[in-house]
Amino acid sequence: MTLEKLEEYITRTYGAESSHQISEDPTITVFSRPDNKKWFAATKNIGRRFVDPGQEGRIDILNVKLEPREVASLRTREGFRPAWRMNQNNWVTILLDGSVAGDQIRACLDAAFACAGGKRGKR
Repeated sequence: MTLEKLEEYITRTYGAESSHQISEDPTITVFSRPDNKKWFAATKNIGRRFVDPGQEGRIDILNVKLEPREVASLRTREGFRPAWRMNQNNWVTILLDGSVAGDQIRACLDAAFACAGGKRGKR
């Protein structure tokens, strides 16, 4: 699944609002729930070395917010890494290099959308 198709899927399926809210890196696309504005996913093209030390080139990634038990379990599987630039207890990075099947990516997005549900917290 390409980054562009994935972003279209997230917007269409979840009615998610996409934005570039991280001022240090405006190329990160963040997706938030339309009802409470909580983030549940983020996409980016990064240097592969950030998720696979010693590797060259670039890779598209998807970060998803999940329950800590799910995060710990997924990080042991092929195509999943500790979250890049996010809280590693609550987020996991999915490599978009074909190592994770599309149905598994969609299941993670469903879980992430549900995980970010509920009322917006006080700031």
